[in-house]
Amino acid sequence: MRDLGPADRLAVGAVGRPGERTFLIQVHAGGHVAGFVIEKAQAAALAREAGRLLAGAGFAGAGDDLEPPEVDPDVVPEFRVVGMELRHLGATDMVTLVLAAEDQIEQVTVEVTTAQLEMAARGAADAVRSGRPRCPRCDLAMDPDGHACPAGNGDLRGHRP
Repeated sequence: MRDLGPADRLAVGAVGRPGERTFLIQVHAGGHVAGFVIEKAQAAALAREAGRLLAGAGFAGAGDDLEPPEVDPDVVPEFRVVGMELRHLGATDMVTLVLAAEDQIEQVTVEVTTAQLEMAARGAADAVRSGRPRCPRCDLAMDPDGHACPAGNGDLRGHRP
């Protein structure tokens, strides 16, 4: 397990065109920037669970007056995250974020403040919401040139999730 220590900055977001985006977590700590690839569903879960943790610990609103940091598209990710865990550190305003790699052997931990976590959670939620528009008939994602709506003919072949 590699400990990055306390973070100077935590960013969660996406780079690329909707439908072709890569979701990322980036940690700035100790003069080093570490990037990690996550799935869209993981970004949504991080936003949701961070909100629950912060509300439960009495820290909701800790980062309300701050703007979520953006991810840097030039940072090369170290690995794809398959597991994440948030651990609140008792009565402090610190939270440990644990990221597990695909091989489940490599793990990275970083300590963030509740304000940093709340800003990153807002960035994650914004990235998830900024995806492709939903079809009003079938609720599937539509590409800029439309999509083959299964509500019209029931055929999902050729649809990209």
